[in-house]
Amino acid sequence: MVNVAIDRCTAYSEEDVGAAVERVLAPILADRIQDVRGRRVLLKPNLLAAREPSKGVTTHPVVVGAVIDYLRKYGADVSVGDSPAGALRGVRRVWEKSGMLELCESKGVPLVNFEAGGWVTRSVGDRVYQISRAVEDADYIVNLAKFKTHVLTLLTGAIKNMFGCVPGFRKSALHLACPRPVPMSRALVDIFSLVPPWVSLADAVIAMDGNGPSSGRLRNLGFVAASTDCVALDTVLGEIAGIDPLRVPTTAEAYRRGLGEASLDRIAFPCLRPEEVAAADFEVPGNWKFSLIPGFAGRILSRLVWIRPVINMERCTGCGECCNVCAARAIEMHRKKAVIDRRLCTSCLCCHEACPVGAVQAGMSRLARLIA
Repeated sequence: MVNVAIDRCTAYSEEDVGAAVERVLAPILADRIQDVRGRRVLLKPNLLAAREPSKGVTTHPVVVGAVIDYLRKYGADVSVGDSPAGALRGVRRVWEKSGMLELCESKGVPLVNFEAGGWVTRSVGDRVYQISRAVEDADYIVNLAKFKTHVLTLLTGAIKNMFGCVPGFRKSALHLACPRPVPMSRALVDIFSLVPPWVSLADAVIAMDGNGPSSGRLRNLGFVAASTDCVALDTVLGEIAGIDPLRVPTTAEAYRRGLGEASLDRIAFPCLRPEEVAAADFEVPGNWKFSLIPGFAGRILSRLVWIRPVINMERCTGCGECCNVCAARAIEMHRKKAVIDRRLCTSCLCCHEACPVGAVQAGMSRLARLIA
């Protein structure tokens, strides 16, 4: 049996979060926590983009702080790092906006720039990936995911959060090569398999549904969850969201490869059960039903059933963030507004993820809207 610990945490106060983190990590790490003494432990939050904690896009700094305190209590040498979207413009502004800089300075914990330290090349079969050297040099990785929907992979949780171990421009190349859910999910699982975390924790105090991971609806789900098995943790998050976990392509792919447990019958719950924190009326992305279309039929319908980025010109502030993350170079600025070249766009929706004001929306064809 695999353990997934879930417990309530209804507010981002240091006291509430600290107690909840202790409650979920204690049973998960009971026979392992002493291993961190004197070891280099890298915390990998979800720092998708330069957003304030109140936006619900990034792992909340209070959650990260609670995990720092918990690990330090057992003698761990802790650092924090990620490779967010737009990092090539300067990762410091992401650290500042997300609250990570203030947190880490207050606790005397180093923030690691995945872009600056170089990388190592690893492979899965004939597929080659670059992994940040900072990740490779750590003794243990603690994965601090944010519970959100995702327009490409339906949910983003523990497995997908490890994508940030790939330095920024290398991530852009992968988005360009894998713009569709199935190949992208295969790449995400490859990366997860190369850098499996020691333990993972999901921040679902405030979660996101709808068209996540950055423009969805904030939901006060009021819990945190942890496991040493990323597949089991993502399975439970899918169950809480009311989504068949094996419809989430990253969960299904990882389970198929034997990288973790996706059967609820073989998952134990030392704290709360999923139904005790289940999300009522959880909204999945507009492309959810497209995943139900078989591959052959999907290819036939691809010209009629599509989702692609659309710029809301009234909301667009001309910040250029979408241009910076577009690996296909399909977006340019004209008269201080973003314009998409449809001939170049791969519909990877990275621009949708990165837009700080929600101006890049997931547009659907007429038939897609009928199906959704």
